[in-house]
Amino acid sequence: MLQIDSSYEQLKRTDIKEAERELSVEFPPEYIEFLMRRNGGRPFPDGVRVNGEHFDFVGFLYAIREDSNHDDLEKNVKAYRGLILDYYLPFGESPGGDVYCLALRSEEFGAVYHWNHYEYDDEVEPSEFNMTKLAGSFNEFIEGLYDCGTT
Repeated sequence: MLQIDSSYEQLKRTDIKEAERELSVEFPPEYIEFLMRRNGGRPFPDGVRVNGEHFDFVGFLYAIREDSNHDDLEKNVKAYRGLILDYYLPFGESPGGDVYCLALRSEEFGAVYHWNHYEYDDEVEPSEFNMTKLAGSFNEFIEGLYDCGTT
């Protein structure tokens, strides 16, 4: 069962609408439901698989906060503009600094991707070269997290 440590105060739908307005995006419904139950934090289990193989860990999920901090959703979305394509919404990070993103394009709305910062090239425009699809939805991603110590 998923546990979230260091989560922030519960959000109201108006808080989420305000964040969407501030960022000029629409969050996928599953992500909205998650934010209303758990506003960011450190998940456990935290292991991420791709094609059945260990891929990475989730260090923390961003929160909607009133102060700008390392795990603030709005701060991080704005910080990654110009680095990550505009139709991806950063929502968390790995311990090594890679970023988990939600796809905002209509054909994949809500799918989860991993942005590899080591493969990012600041000499070229952002692209999907360093993006790996992890799940078809936010819930699928969260439900797929696993404990690396037992599996």
